Amino acid sequence: MKYNTELKPLIIPEYGRHIHSMVDSLLSISDSKKRNEQANVLINIMGNLNPHLRDVEEYRHKLWDHLFIMCNHKLDIESPYPKPEIKKTELKQRINNTQGTVRNKHYGKLIIMLIKEAVKIEDTKLQTHALEQIAKQMKRSYLNWNQTNVQDSQIWADLESFSDKDLNLDFNKIIPVFQQNPIRKKTFYKKSNRKNYQKK
Repeated sequence: MKYNTELKPLIIPEYGRHIHSMVDSLLSISDSKKRNEQANVLINIMGNLNPHLRDVEEYRHKLWDHLFIMCNHKLDIESPYPKPEIKKTELKQRINNTQGTVRNKHYGKLIIMLIKEAVKIEDTKLQTHALEQIAKQMKRSYLNWNQTNVQDSQIWADLESFSDKDLNLDFNKIIPVFQQNPIRKKTFYKKSNRKNYQKK
């Protein structure tokens, strides 16, 4: 048994492994008449993937183009349409990353920038308030990427590691993120003894 990772890559993955195997089998047929017949059969099979477009002229032209592409233009058959031209594409130069890397991408780069600025605040009370607000946003971002429960101690630890300073944070402090709605009291209505009589 061979795994797909051990096989050659698919040229047009939308058609699947079996269609590509049929294309390879066409290359091994030496009789030109039989090869043309099998090519038309294969075109019909490829068209069955989209039955509502199978008989559309433009779509059939597209199928023949895909057949030549999947065989790397090595197939010698009589096609009702001209063969597609081989275009060589030049690899463009890779664009360098100008924004740097982020250690924990689920927090985002903006969070780290906010922590760096919050550490610079000299007022202790104001700094504590800013760090608490940042911790709340970090928890929201964490929950957006991970639907599991997050430990508040982990959020505080990440915040301190991003600051590169010993902030003496209380890792056991709970980070409230979602506001709890007040419990509404149920209202009970007295059942009326009045009977509704319909007029005859």
